Amino acid sequence: MLTNLLLTDNALELIDRVFLGSPKIIVTKPLRKSEKYFKIVIERKYSKDRDYFQFSKYYEDKVLHDNILPDDASGHLLSFIYSYKQCDIYSESENYKILLNGSNCKLIKSRGKAVTPEASGSHNKQKRYILEEGVPVNWLISLGISDETGRVLSHGQKKFRQINRFLEMISDVNQYLPTNANIVDFGCGKAYLTFAMYYYFNILQNKNISITGLDLKSDVVENCNRLAGGFGYSRLRFICGDIANYEPGSTKIHMAISLHACDTATDYAIYNAVLWNADVIMAVPCCQHELFAQIKNPELDSILRHGILKERFASTLTDAIRALTLEIAGYKTSVMEFIDLEHTPKNILIRAIKRTGDNEKTRNRRIKELNDLIERFKVSPKIYELFRGTLDL
Repeated sequence: MLTNLLLTDNALELIDRVFLGSPKIIVTKPLRKSEKYFKIVIERKYSKDRDYFQFSKYYEDKVLHDNILPDDASGHLLSFIYSYKQCDIYSESENYKILLNGSNCKLIKSRGKAVTPEASGSHNKQKRYILEEGVPVNWLISLGISDETGRVLSHGQKKFRQINRFLEMISDVNQYLPTNANIVDFGCGKAYLTFAMYYYFNILQNKNISITGLDLKSDVVENCNRLAGGFGYSRLRFICGDIANYEPGSTKIHMAISLHACDTATDYAIYNAVLWNADVIMAVPCCQHELFAQIKNPELDSILRHGILKERFASTLTDAIRALTLEIAGYKTSVMEFIDLEHTPKNILIRAIKRTGDNEKTRNRRIKELNDLIERFKVSPKIYELFRGTLDL
């Protein structure tokens, strides 16, 4: 590892200065082929409760997001910048390149349009949501999130931000869904996000998408159907049913959603969606107890002997196995933050998009990775049991 002395005083001063503003920084060209990330993009993000810098680290066909507080951002950048040859900095006034080569550092003022405060997310700019405050939406009013003028009520602020974050993720997969797609929402509950999804696709995007919300509680299903009828949402229906046993019949399912399905219910949702050959699968797991009682690894005893750390590690391992299984099943899979940590601890979303064709060598490598994980931690996860015969694991 090279030392910070490789950077000139001007380069170090620039890095500190741009992190006080609203920059966009792109780190590329790893020095070694073994470097895990081939590109890192850094952007300032704003929320009601805090500001932070999001470090998006790209590797293979995946991306990992780290949210770093402003005071720690420049130090985090300096911890890995020496492993790369180029760092492009787009500040509010001008753009620069930092070129690192061996023991040399070159700072170059580059051409191109500077990032304006509006483009980078200034404090003076209010965040633009897909659902905008001040625009009355019938289901937001009926569900008690906003009043009749479109003003978001104080107790509905967090739910409003969650809905918009969800719609941002839905907009990212819009291109993979045909105009007349069919969507199943497993365990829809009070259906805040189900109504949001219907509104986005059929009202804002002018598609003719049909959505089925599935839940075990008959009174919840009855209320949601009453609301959908009152809104004139003719392609939205809610039925009582269990995730494990739901059958769509001859209907082609294009997208399956599973939000906060408890424990192994998420595994059944993923399994069914793969069997239906769904184009898109989105799952936010919840209450992951299955592997907690199973996991064993003497090398990690210093972690696993602490209950709270073991619980978090077990949840991480569970989601890693789910993501890897989806990759083996032929999906391009990403694991990302659903909403900010301060809103809920259930903040991991697994997104899988069907690939057109698969590399057998890559698939076999992933099967080996999966089996190695299961052997290393002595676990028998439900998703592995479900897919063992189907995917020849």
